[in-house]
Amino acid sequence: MALSDRQPALLAGVRACLPLAPGVLLFGMVCGAAAAGVGLTPGQSFALSWLVFAGSSQIVATQLFAAGAPGWVIVLTGWVVNLRFMMYSATLAQQFRNESRLARWLAGYLLTDQAFAVTLARALDGRRDIPWFFLGIAATLWLLWQIASLAGIYLGALVPPRWSIDFVVALTFIGVLAPLLRDRALAAAAVAGGLTSVLLVLPLKLNLMAAALIGAGVGIGMERLWPKSQSGA
Repeated sequence: MALSDRQPALLAGVRACLPLAPGVLLFGMVCGAAAAGVGLTPGQSFALSWLVFAGSSQIVATQLFAAGAPGWVIVLTGWVVNLRFMMYSATLAQQFRNESRLARWLAGYLLTDQAFAVTLARALDGRRDIPWFFLGIAATLWLLWQIASLAGIYLGALVPPRWSIDFVVALTFIGVLAPLLRDRALAAAAVAGGLTSVLLVLPLKLNLMAAALIGAGVGIGMERLWPKSQSGA
């Protein structure tokens, strides 16, 4: 990709992050406050933020730490909770096949739910600037997350525990994904996956993996039963 084309793609990614910022900042503060609240030092709490960089895993890790769980249990649980990122990365892999190994590793580290959803929407539009667009949105999200985590670590005591605002990110993610439901197969996959994640109860949040697999299966089945050329959708 020409150097003259990289800057617009990078800036487009930064701009795409702006509507997501409020939810990310709120959830980042919750994660930072949660880490500090279970007895981690500010340095340990911030290290958890930039090493893990995954809100759900950070919350689970702090809860397990507070319960006195062994280190290997905390690491294994966090890995299971983040299994969905394997599917995210597989979906975007072809967009990065011409990039260096270092770039692919960096993209993997910066991958989040929001960055994936917005980047996927751009990829479905046939854009060829995906790597640099992804870098713009993902790096901006990372920076916002670290700032919010620090705020939560040092100001978390000012946020009442009853303010359960971690749902904000989930709502933001739903809002980002909604425009992607452009045909019958995608809509059916989303409905099947959503119902499975809510109705199926499994330990370690494995219901999320089951929901992803069932949703993908339903979507593939719909594509085979009603191809776009027949359904017109």
